[in-house]
Amino acid sequence: MVDQSKIEQIVSDTMAANADLEGIIICDAKGKVLFGHTLSAGTKHSDIATLAVQIAANSSQLSAGLDKGGLKEVSIASDSGFIVILGDVKIVLAGIAGESARESLGLLRMALRRALVSIVG
Repeated sequence: MVDQSKIEQIVSDTMAANADLEGIIICDAKGKVLFGHTLSAGTKHSDIATLAVQIAANSSQLSAGLDKGGLKEVSIASDSGFIVILGDVKIVLAGIAGESARESLGLLRMALRRALVSIVG
């Protein structure tokens, strides 16, 4: 399994380097939270993890069903922010960003991808 202190350090570094990030939730493929850090109080990391895994699984089925290969990312734009879900066979990462991230969403995706690769690799 992945080292807890390694996850915490990677999440901390990624959030420190990306001011638009409001949170990162790391969970296993079944939705068990491995680590979560969010700026807004009252956020239930377990609820986010469960939904992120369901969204990733459904999106993966859609991608495979359309012969588009394996799932790389799911991006959700909402009224006041963005959620980026990245997955690996064992780990799912959900990054939460505010509306101010609109201009730097591409850079944010790359930072989250690097974080996931660092956690898994």
